[in-house]
Amino acid sequence: MSEVFFTRSTDCGAESMSALLSRFAPGDDGGTGLHAVKIHAGEQGNTRFVPPSSVNSVVRALGLPPDRTFLTDTTVLYRGRRLTAPAYLHLAFEHGFGLPATPPFMVADGLRGTDEIPVKLPSCCEGTTARIARLISEADRMTVISHFKGHLLTGFGGAIKNLGMGCASRGGKLYQHSSVKPVVRTQKCVSCGLCAAHCPAGAISLSDGPASISDALCIGCGECIQRCPEGAVGVNWNQDQEVFVRRMVEYAIAAVSVTRIDVFVNFLTKISGDCDCLDDQGGLLVDDIGILASTDPVSLDQACLDLVTGAVSAEGSPAAGAGVGVDKFRAFRPDIDGTLQLETAQMLGLGSREYVLTEV
Repeated sequence: MSEVFFTRSTDCGAESMSALLSRFAPGDDGGTGLHAVKIHAGEQGNTRFVPPSSVNSVVRALGLPPDRTFLTDTTVLYRGRRLTAPAYLHLAFEHGFGLPATPPFMVADGLRGTDEIPVKLPSCCEGTTARIARLISEADRMTVISHFKGHLLTGFGGAIKNLGMGCASRGGKLYQHSSVKPVVRTQKCVSCGLCAAHCPAGAISLSDGPASISDALCIGCGECIQRCPEGAVGVNWNQDQEVFVRRMVEYAIAAVSVTRIDVFVNFLTKISGDCDCLDDQGGLLVDDIGILASTDPVSLDQACLDLVTGAVSAEGSPAAGAGVGVDKFRAFRPDIDGTLQLETAQMLGLGSREYVLTEV
């Protein structure tokens, strides 16, 4: 049974953060180790992500060395301001991340989301290898800071999703989205040929007008998504939740296998029904609850879910009818069962749903 530590304080003061996190401080590693801090810097229009000041509080409480610590995240599949590394760096800076305000912010999967390493998966997994962002593997240690909130496909997103989806390259993200591969929206395609010119598998042709992608040849790298200037190449997000969750958890297992993770920190603040990849939408499900930390991402997410379930719905909540003891995320999206990721993660050995909650 894993131990999860909890503070009701959300002001991230030095005293409360030290009480929560000092036990997880990595200590002296001889002065050579590089420390990654996995975050989500928020999409344009989103203000609910864990802010730079709170990230700094975690870094200070853990005593991470300033000259060997960096913040990191990966690019995305959809056409937003996190599609390429330069665009994401600009957005992260606008949101307050990066020198001199915080440790430097670096995009883990390279310029176009293709800088990856293959990671062998254990026999319990359906896949054989995972495509993990290179900088994740090159860090000697990692701290994972997650904003606990809702998600369209997983019900909620916390430490498990931040590991599985957040540490994957663009190709890894495409794989997780089941049989999903890039699709061409023919009404937007101007037949410029850029996608075909940059397809490493030769899977794209334009012989009959708009671009066409061969499912048989496509390797799911996502290069065409990034290259298309018209936004005509996208992703069909319709997908079976069970398949997606299984693959996401397998990628989380791959991520923890390539670097040592000192602690997972979940912020139960600004808890919305949607993830930080979307702009602010609707009211918050519940009021702020606190900050939790553990070495077990499954126990941590389970504890967070239990606290949200046990909370009173916030004023104006889109899950206003969900009383104490009712899963607010399930009330917001009745067709999506968030506990599926917890069940799958425990089954595959990522962690345990059983925990002891210790308030500090």
